[in-house]
Amino acid sequence: MPTYNSPRPIEVIGQSASFQKLLRMVERVAPTHQTLLLNGPTGSGKEVIAQLIHQLSVDPHAPFIDLNCGAFPEHLVEAELFGHTKGAFTGAQNDRMGHLEMVRKGTLFLDEIGEMPLAIQAKLLRVLESKTFRPLGGSEVRHFKGRIVAATHRDLFAQVKAGSFREDLYYRLNVIVLELPRLSQRVEDIPVLVDHFSSSHPQPLSFSREAIAYLQRYAWPGNIRELRNLIERLSTLSDSPHISVEQLHSFLPISHTEVKVSSDLLADAMLALPAKDKLAAAEQIMIERALERTSGNKTAAASLLGISRKAVERRLQLRAERRPSAVRYLLKGQSLVQQNSYLAAIQSLNDGIVLLDGIAMDDEIRALHYSFYRLLAVSFQNLYGWLNPHAVENHRMAVALGKKLGDEVELICLQFWSWPARLASMELQAVRTLSQELLQLGLTEKTTYIWEEAHLAMASARFWAGDYSETLIVLERGQLLGERQVLHDTPGMDLMGQALTLEGLAAFQCGDFRRSGMALSQLLKRANSPHSEVLQRVVSLLGIVWLTFLFEDFQQTKIFSTELVTLAQAYQLKFYYGLGKLFYHYVTQDQGDVGKDIDECYQTYLSTDGGCLYHTLYIWLRGEIFLASHRPAECLLLIVQTLPVLSQGQGRAFISELFELQARAKAVLDGNLLAESAYRQAISTAELLGALPAQINASVSLNRILIALGQPPETASLRLKMQNAVGGEKDVKLLVRAQQILDQY
Repeated sequence: MPTYNSPRPIEVIGQSASFQKLLRMVERVAPTHQTLLLNGPTGSGKEVIAQLIHQLSVDPHAPFIDLNCGAFPEHLVEAELFGHTKGAFTGAQNDRMGHLEMVRKGTLFLDEIGEMPLAIQAKLLRVLESKTFRPLGGSEVRHFKGRIVAATHRDLFAQVKAGSFREDLYYRLNVIVLELPRLSQRVEDIPVLVDHFSSSHPQPLSFSREAIAYLQRYAWPGNIRELRNLIERLSTLSDSPHISVEQLHSFLPISHTEVKVSSDLLADAMLALPAKDKLAAAEQIMIERALERTSGNKTAAASLLGISRKAVERRLQLRAERRPSAVRYLLKGQSLVQQNSYLAAIQSLNDGIVLLDGIAMDDEIRALHYSFYRLLAVSFQNLYGWLNPHAVENHRMAVALGKKLGDEVELICLQFWSWPARLASMELQAVRTLSQELLQLGLTEKTTYIWEEAHLAMASARFWAGDYSETLIVLERGQLLGERQVLHDTPGMDLMGQALTLEGLAAFQCGDFRRSGMALSQLLKRANSPHSEVLQRVVSLLGIVWLTFLFEDFQQTKIFSTELVTLAQAYQLKFYYGLGKLFYHYVTQDQGDVGKDIDECYQTYLSTDGGCLYHTLYIWLRGEIFLASHRPAECLLLIVQTLPVLSQGQGRAFISELFELQARAKAVLDGNLLAESAYRQAISTAELLGALPAQINASVSLNRILIALGQPPETASLRLKMQNAVGGEKDVKLLVRAQQILDQY
């Protein structure tokens, strides 16, 4: 049954870094009305944290109601949540208020949300979105005024993929997630927790130093609950209040000996190292241990190891000589990356790594390797694209080393740093999940650039999914728009340039041409600034090229794509060179075999290392060329083959344009009568995605066909679409075409 708690002090115990991080997050989110998700293993204290959140909330005197979603059958869970009216089901003899109403302005804690039946999940989602609900059997709409804190020990994302948890509810709950650490991740808190639990008994227990150490080595699969239960058993059954290791053995046996565990962990750690580091690490460990046992006496250490003193000195000298030189190569590589000289940076960084060969991998050397691999990944990505094999491998190496360094913030940022690669592969759901993780880190650490990059990633995923209006909302939420400059703490990325490009593209698709034009103006300003860095200019130029193409200002597209190609070629940025060439070939259709040029460009520079992110754009351009070259059958075949593939994936951006192009190809091939249905399909698809330009273009063509067939045009619908558009300072060509139709009737 649920519990109804009046306000009382909630005592939380722990000084470990992981637990204090959790408490800082609690302090930040508790005064808000945001829905929260607590994620942690069984017994980690999720209910205690939920109660603490309530205690620190705006109205701690309001009810706190706890409902275990897995403890009741489906119909009872629904009745408990929503309440019911008399006669709603067998046994409902009176009206009964549900927890959603009883909680008033308090906190409703939904424990084990992963166990909630799918049918109830849909109703809960409506509550979260509309803040309203209806009791079972009732018609009156009632308002939910409280806050929901959900909790789970399950992997909800895995449940989404398995079909047992709704994806929309998952993303609604996954905005702010509080991760509760395992007890094994906060072993420094075990002594104070032991004191806390034992002090509540008539005869408090005392633990020897060895016993505490024993408890800190234990795995604690049952977490804090298991520790508390152990103290209960010891208090009841132990013959003495003084607890030794020997006494613990009978209450808390460990399946493996400490020696076995330690040796296994050590061996596994060394086996996980790169091939060239395995034996060096083992050698270094033995040398350091021998020196410890001999109080630093190299002769005695050499004797203990069975090697000569010179061999020990040689190995120690190797480290002393090579490390400073490796650091110099690293600093040179960093400087070259900042100068966008990525090929030279790669050479310097690889030279530094070679110097470290044969040196044992302690934390100092590991940190150097980490920095080398991270910068190598940046360099390869900007040169060749996010999916370049060298970029992927160096990023993987950096992550593996970062895990051993223990800097949680840095590691999460590095792991998240792979989001452009996921985006390039059109793994949009994975990008959304990663962005949520980074967003949470930004809230916890109060780090601005983390917050900004998380929103940029989320906005990118939304755009390529075809959620154009949501893209703008996410950009605004992340404060990425306006005059304020975004921080540039992420190596090899230009957050501001990407944000402006996304704003321009999304605004154009929403029909806000004025806003799109303003984004274009800001990109022009950044590209032409004398203080612009190379990467800033390249990213800004790409945005300019793309937007001028959408505005059908092909002369400007030609000018700026030429500039982009020239700049990218000068700095050997092959990925950006390929994107520039793609647009350049399209706007120079009178020069050579343009279709072949675009094919080669896409295959050479984008499809291999750039993934499928720009595939829709490539098909669009390729199809337009087919149609302009009086090859409508090839255009239609290309689109017919492409649309089913695209519809199976997660990407929806620019699909509306393909449907509109398909309708134009059918009009040429099959005549106006058969093309009418194709244009109507294009309009409905564009309306579904909210792509106003495709709606207007398809409506213009549909009206021309209707006029040619002697049928009355559908000007009312076209006029309505025109009213939804926000024009710019200069005429937008698609609006001009639409107005010409309207002026005739």
